[in-house]
Amino acid sequence: MIPNHSLSDPNRPAPYLYPDNSAPFTDLDWEYGGIALNDPSAGLMYQVWQLRLDEDTGDVWISAPNHPESLLFNQPDTSEISLAFDQNMNPFVAFVCLGQAGYWWFDPFTSQMEFVTMDPGVGSPKCCMDDKRALAVSTSDILLGYVEGGDLYYREQRDRFLVPYLLKAGVTGQVIQIGMCRNLRVDFAVGLIP
Repeated sequence: MIPNHSLSDPNRPAPYLYPDNSAPFTDLDWEYGGIALNDPSAGLMYQVWQLRLDEDTGDVWISAPNHPESLLFNQPDTSEISLAFDQNMNPFVAFVCLGQAGYWWFDPFTSQMEFVTMDPGVGSPKCCMDDKRALAVSTSDILLGYVEGGDLYYREQRDRFLVPYLLKAGVTGQVIQIGMCRNLRVDFAVGLIP
């Protein structure tokens, strides 16, 4: 949850925590998560999970030290991916497919994984669980950050990702990284994608 739906003023930059401090890739992402998919019993900081996109096939694979690589979904022509987990260890994947941003998530209303297409013009969405610590379970959210029309926005899981919150007007580029920093604040890195 971002207090008052606004950036810190003044800005308080700090280095990203591991694994959010990894170099950003469009076909790989890493995120802390639980002991197994759909199993938050060991907390959301048990191990680092890897999400991998095979751009040739559109296969999106997930793995962890105690979880062999398995296929989450196939969506041909996907070019970017980003990983988060909800409080129940359901994967949340933001992606770009044929230039169109979207996400794949567990919708509690339908009790199944759903694909959602975002508005045209949304670029390079990135996601994270804002606070994975056990003490934050009741206040934590998956955040979905993106740039649309040159402005930085985010959406929250608690709103079912339906409400866009403007964070900053007039930014250049796309969201490159999003995650918790050493000062326990979420940071949105915006710039040109390499």
